[in-house]
This record gives sequence, C-alpha cells and structure tokens, in this order.
Amino acid sequence: MKIYLKIMLITILLTLAGCDIFLVRDPEEPSETKSSYRVPVEPKDVIQNLINAFNDKNPNDYKKNFSTGLPLVNRDFFFAPSGNVLSIFPTDWYVDEEFQYFNNLITRSPQDIPITLSFTDEVYDIRADSSIYSAKYFLSVPVLNSEPKVFEGSLKFTMTTDINAAWIIYFWEDIAVQGFKSWSELKLESYL
Repeated sequence: MKIYLKIMLITILLTLAGCDIFLVRDPEEPSETKSSYRVPVEPKDVIQNLINAFNDKNPNDYKKNFSTGLPLVNRDFFFAPSGNVLSIFPTDWYVDEEFQYFNNLITRSPQDIPITLSFTDEVYDIRADSSIYSAKYFLSVPVLNSEPKVFEGSLKFTMTTDINAAWIIYFWEDIAVQGFKSWSELKLESYL
C-alpha cells in the first residue's frame, strides 16, 4: 500500500511539473467594446454620453442617445442637415441612418486613436417635458497616416424624456460655419 501511494505521489508531481497550469499567461485582449455610458437623468448626461461614445468608439452607446420611437417615446429621431449640403443630403435621415453613419465612421478610423468631440458655448433651455441644447462643436476624426479631419459648426438638439425618464435626442439641427466642414459633411462621407 505504501508503494502504491509513493508511485501515485510521484506521478502527480511529475504531471504537475510537466504542465504549465501554474504559469502566468499573457492577458487576452478585451473582446467587448469599451462603454462609458451612464443613464441620462439630465440633458447634460446625454451630451456626455455622446462624447464618450465617440471616445470609446461604441456604436450601441451612440444609438442610445436618440429616440427610436414607440414604445419608449412618441417621437422619432430626425436630423436636419446644414444648409451647405441640404440639396445633396438624403431626405429621410432617422435613427437607423444615424447608426449606420456612426458604425461606418468607427470601422474606417484607426482603432487605437479616439475620435475627439467637444462642445463650447453650451446653452440648456430646460422646460417641463423637453430641453433645447445649443452649442458649438469641434470634431476631430483620426485618419491613418495623415492629419485628422476636423469638423466645426453649431448645433441644436431637442430632447425629451422617454417612459423610463431617461433623456434622449429626437431632433438635431446642424448649422455650418463658413470656412469649416460641418458635421453633416462628415455624415455624408461616412454614410456611404
């Protein structure tokens, strides 16, 4: 019996010594997209979620900022492009088109460099059931082996709360600034 136990102990030790079960391995790359999304209990949370969605390059977090219609809210999202591209912009631009443009933008930009979005001159006009947010925007989109593309202009978001009391954007008006490419132009470039 003692010999049997010795043989078994030696076998176990040899097995453990021969396998790499206790060796430290390299960490795996994350398989999920980074998310900094937070529940938008105030209109400013929607704006921060937009900034984070660009920085994280997360299309699902981006889409959460816009009205998808019923049953959450009785309004569909609609985008009004800047006047400089109005004649060539698709006439129907709703949340699905918004999601497609953003998804294409993420896919086409270098993975390890964030897209930078910032707002200045922000004004929140908050009412009982809606909020109008207006601001100037600056958007820097990285390009592989080149300078980033820059888009500047002004915008107005009209927001409301859904049935969960979360704020969402249901109307977006883009306003071009002379001498700069507008966000509408970025949408056109990235949509196709």
